[in-house]
Amino acid sequence: MIDIILKAFKDLFNKKILLTSLIPIIIAAIFWGVVFFIFHNSISQFVSYLVSHIPFIGDKSWVKSLVETIGGILIYYELLITTSVVIVGIIADKIVDEINSEYYHIEKKGFGTISESIFISLKQNTIFFILFMIFIPAMFVPVLNILVNLFLWSILLKKPTFYDSISSYTTKDEFNTLKNTNKFTLTVITIISASLFLIPVIGIFVYILQLLMFTHFNLKRLQGLR
Repeated sequence: MIDIILKAFKDLFNKKILLTSLIPIIIAAIFWGVVFFIFHNSISQFVSYLVSHIPFIGDKSWVKSLVETIGGILIYYELLITTSVVIVGIIADKIVDEINSEYYHIEKKGFGTISESIFISLKQNTIFFILFMIFIPAMFVPVLNILVNLFLWSILLKKPTFYDSISSYTTKDEFNTLKNTNKFTLTVITIISASLFLIPVIGIFVYILQLLMFTHFNLKRLQGLR
């Protein structure tokens, strides 16, 4: 496990992987920056509405103003990461190919498609945002907000990352075998990477880091399976 984490952080700073990773982050940052600029008033009213329903805050002006600012930043951050997840699904094969080329040299027999990757990401994004809106009051409760974030990010990350990390190299049968084994380890990797979301700057690379961890873990298992 530690070996996988260390390799993932090392590979993140591989020039080719880092440049490839920055593309979805930059695209998402610009897109949502423009959206927030154009619809600033509507978004502010929406955040204000949500904040007004948080217990113990209500209409206390200075507290409400502070929480609204934090809430706006939080929503932008969440949108940045979730959009990046969808975009990374389109270019994930380049990152996986780079890892395979350097470490594993496994023959490519993939059944995966970009359209399926995007579908899985959008599905998990939808679930994520529904739950995020339900739990947003909990985001302002110390300790509970950490647990809620880990829960939400685990839901968002696990399925898309697993698919992107190995579907371009496995047959359908191999994919199902890998998906149905070592589930506990996969969950632990997901929680570890999801917890990195809480760290500023590193958080924007959460999906890439999890993709790297899953890729190392799954390619090594595929190597043993064959």
